[in-house]
Amino acid sequence: MASERTLFIINVSLGLLSVLLLAMLLGMELPTLGQAQYALDKEEPVCMIEWSGNSTAFDDIDRCCLQAREQLECQAESKDALDWVCGTGAGLRIWLNDKAYNYCKQQPYW
Repeated sequence: MASERTLFIINVSLGLLSVLLLAMLLGMELPTLGQAQYALDKEEPVCMIEWSGNSTAFDDIDRCCLQAREQLECQAESKDALDWVCGTGAGLRIWLNDKAYNYCKQQPYW
């Protein structure tokens, strides 16, 4: 037979789980880790398009995310406060900072 302490811990855990399930049933949305990480990051999203060694700032973050998603892969790589690079090889490369990358990951097409 389980001890009183074990039963208490089980009851508290089941109570918390039932509160979370009830909140979800009532339509409350809990943030995912990506949304929380995006909200806590206070820098501005930055997107840079690089072609043939020339870089240009790209201000439309939604279009930037679409272009980055069309690339073969995205990998972590640092360059001038930019943390991610998406590309297919030596041609077009799209550079994103963490804020822009986390925003893009939240989009339904990512």
